[in-house]
Amino acid sequence: MVERSQVEELLSRHLSELTEFAGFEALVSGQGSREDYEGFLVNLVRTHLRSPQVLAFLYSLAPPEAAANLAHNMLEELGIEEESGIAHPSLLRELAKGAGLGDRLAELEVAAQESLRQIISEPILYGTLKEVGLATLVEVVAFEFMLSRVASRIARALARHLRLSSSTLEWFTHHSEVDIRHAGQGIDNVLSYVRYYGFSDEDALTICGMALRENVFIKRYFGEKALARTGGAGA
Repeated sequence: MVERSQVEELLSRHLSELTEFAGFEALVSGQGSREDYEGFLVNLVRTHLRSPQVLAFLYSLAPPEAAANLAHNMLEELGIEEESGIAHPSLLRELAKGAGLGDRLAELEVAAQESLRQIISEPILYGTLKEVGLATLVEVVAFEFMLSRVASRIARALARHLRLSSSTLEWFTHHSEVDIRHAGQGIDNVLSYVRYYGFSDEDALTICGMALRENVFIKRYFGEKALARTGGAGA
């Protein structure tokens, strides 16, 4: 049986690669240029703008044990299960505007949609839909795991070095709070998914490793060239 500790080890290794990456260290220490900070924010907004749609896909495949958690996450992303009623993509748009990137929002919307289109259109690496679902779930949980641990650190750096307001940084503040719970639930969801769809231990761990074969945090937030400079390897 796949153990919780095995999934946590994989995610922790991926996180360590990010926090030890020179680009991340420059970001949080204030050593990056204005262009570096803007590039990071552009990539982050583009990465997460379509999160509700990704969660909707995972909910459609959710095993009974994970269905409630994934439904809650999806509705939370849409602002339906929160007191504020603000959808997370709206918080990302406010982040872009507050950081002086409002004139690029239309471009980012198109880029985010194009990224989703490419994911759907490209050849599938896996043999079945259940494998696609597991790979997608592991990547989503990886981001929740990472944000629960470094979102506050990033927000403090952006406030200090870019003078961004607390309202502009609400997306980070929110994820630093709720993703602690989501990350723990997410690992449970992975284990439930593996059991429900009858993966062997070897196949499950292989797919999780393939999903994180390159560091998705560095790739999505800092770009392909930055990833290549690290050697590109993830798990």
